[in-house]
Amino acid sequence: MDQENRRRATFKIVVRRVEKPFSRDLANELDWICRSFGFFEPIDKEKTASSVFKEIVYAAEHNAPISSSEIARRVGMSRGSVINHLNNLMRSGLVVRLGRNYVPRSRSMFRTIEEIEEDIERIFSRMKRAAREIDEEFGIKVER
Repeated sequence: MDQENRRRATFKIVVRRVEKPFSRDLANELDWICRSFGFFEPIDKEKTASSVFKEIVYAAEHNAPISSSEIARRVGMSRGSVINHLNNLMRSGLVVRLGRNYVPRSRSMFRTIEEIEEDIERIFSRMKRAAREIDEEFGIKVER
């Protein structure tokens, strides 16, 4: 299994139902997506996870992958804090690492969300097959 597939195989997705903002402001929309994926924990009052993610998205829009050091400089955080957020973003499947740089999983937010949805569908498909086998092993008739 290559490195990117291994990375995707070990991701952790948290999905929360969060009220969508009324404003159509780009920053608010991006914050909402981040909150829906479990970022902005109560301890993250400054929304630093979102700031890190926004820098990656903005850099990608300019076709310029960005390093953790550059992100730290732009958001005014220590590199260690930025790396912590980057690790969480990578675990969630929103960001991937290319050498020393970080980029969004896909070129568009829409496609990123679609890819994460496809990942979830694959996981549930495997779980359903395993559950069906367990039920059959116990002699439980499974409706199709």
